[in-house]
Amino acid sequence: MNIKLNILTAAILAGISTGAISQVVPPEVPAIYAAGPTSPLVSSTDLSMAERTAYANYEAVMQIAEARIHATSCAGSAGSFSVTAASDGVVLSPATNYVTVDSPSSTFTVSSTAQLPDAIDNRGQQISVDMAAGALSKKALQLYHADVAFNGVNNMMDSNSFVSILGINNRFDKYYGKVIKDFYRGSLDNNSPDFYNIYDWGLQSLDKIGYPVNKYWQRSMSHRDDGSIGRTVFVKDRLVGATACRIIIDTSGFNNQDFFQQTGTLIIQTATPGVSVPQFTAYPFVQK
Repeated sequence: MNIKLNILTAAILAGISTGAISQVVPPEVPAIYAAGPTSPLVSSTDLSMAERTAYANYEAVMQIAEARIHATSCAGSAGSFSVTAASDGVVLSPATNYVTVDSPSSTFTVSSTAQLPDAIDNRGQQISVDMAAGALSKKALQLYHADVAFNGVNNMMDSNSFVSILGINNRFDKYYGKVIKDFYRGSLDNNSPDFYNIYDWGLQSLDKIGYPVNKYWQRSMSHRDDGSIGRTVFVKDRLVGATACRIIIDTSGFNNQDFFQQTGTLIIQTATPGVSVPQFTAYPFVQK
């Protein structure tokens, strides 16, 4: 009797397992890529030098937050912290291209150095981002560095970085970040409100001791100021890791072809990737 029950139980579980697995399918390609990589929305971003250095700095802030989260926990890192950003895109000038994050009894500043353009036309732009030392929410940080590259048509960016953070064992742990993402215009019609919006989508791994430990999904929207307001929202959701975690940078101010100057917040929260991002549906991204 027990043998028959065991066989029946195993058959039921196998059926449930097979049914559950059959419902899990790879996600479809985002609509922007459905027509292929030659879409004019993808290939015509005209990012300025000020925007490129600002976005490189924002990426650095996100990666530092990711390291703090892994070294401690998402819940232990949660909070809302002040952000001040300024970039003019001048090459070899880290003093004028920076982001500062203030948190309780802590602060850190990342600064970017845009390199002189390569002698070969249309190769792209390389940017270095650095931070000597600082702290995020009372956790010490040191020696952040990233090598960032934009391609010649300003629709792709990649980054390789490292940073050390004081972990729960009271020793500095070193983390490495690898990012690949692309940028595209909301619209090429200058009569459309979406004409002023730049979007991005990408993925990242966070490594420790040379091995991947977390995977993040990257999205952003940046609205160039059109006589009223400029706003930038970067969002990262942890896809692989111990717990759900979301990181948001939400800033507003100036964002034009000459300079980028915005203030706002860095937010760390325990949201899951499926939870909507209210910042993406606020003014000026959705016109009131």
